[in-house]
Amino acid sequence: MEQPDSSTWDQAHDVPIMSWRSSDLPDHLPEHPVHLVKEPEEPGGLHLRSLYEPSDSTTLIVSLHGALPRGKFKLPRFEWRRTLNRVECARLYLSDSTLEISGSLEIGWYIGTAQQDLHSEYAAFVRSLAAAEGYQHILLVGSSAGGFGALALSRQLADSLAVVFSPQTTISGYQPGHRRALAGASFPDHTTFDAIEADFADRVNMRSLYSQSLDNNFVHYVQNTRDRFHFEAHYAAFALSFGVNPEVGGSARGRRMSFHPERQEEGHAPPSRSQFIRHIEDAYRRYFDADLSVLPPEAVQGANLGNR
Repeated sequence: MEQPDSSTWDQAHDVPIMSWRSSDLPDHLPEHPVHLVKEPEEPGGLHLRSLYEPSDSTTLIVSLHGALPRGKFKLPRFEWRRTLNRVECARLYLSDSTLEISGSLEIGWYIGTAQQDLHSEYAAFVRSLAAAEGYQHILLVGSSAGGFGALALSRQLADSLAVVFSPQTTISGYQPGHRRALAGASFPDHTTFDAIEADFADRVNMRSLYSQSLDNNFVHYVQNTRDRFHFEAHYAAFALSFGVNPEVGGSARGRRMSFHPERQEEGHAPPSRSQFIRHIEDAYRRYFDADLSVLPPEAVQGANLGNR
């Protein structure tokens, strides 16, 4: 049997590859799962890589991944595919091409570089895809660094909903080693992270972004109370900035934001599949006033859907 061309077939995810260079989407997207690659418009720029699973639905779920242990996972990374394939809607998985800058970089927060703002480019891509395919509701999901990315993109997508799990809310408050690695890869001309934050506050600090931009999106923020570092260093400060008691949780900004402290697994770990789906369902019902159709776990089959 003839093997598919590796330049047009993603064997790891068992889908064809479709690539283009212009700022616009291709005129016709396929009606089956496809690995989309938007090539950089400037020499040396980063690609936008995504896995798109279309659906005859009004809803598009966008999944962003967290840290990537380089010895365990390979790029591109499309996280939560097995779990989200239970949700009967369109799905888009975004890979953080910041990590392509260096083979040792494990967490990039979808930052891009000083010259290339991946948050804005991915947000524009999601906006164009939703408009072209007729998706009326956009829901972005992510845990940890994926949650940071979901918060950042959602702020640029009017009426979108970010469902985030124990995210970082400012990179300066994260582990020094990962912070230095990102600074060296993405902002090599800046000598300190304070200098980076002074020039790119809205990209590296979600507290700054949310305090200085319009409330045009919705946020459902879930924090594991047994992850004390993220609770104290990231969640509590973010909740307090909106007048919400972090220990109790609650709503803010005219109910556009809700905070949900919840006891989960000890330490910084992603939520269980059932917790992940439950919060997506609850948030969708709360903010879009409708129910998602979710299949039972045993209904999802396939060897190439990933470990989540």
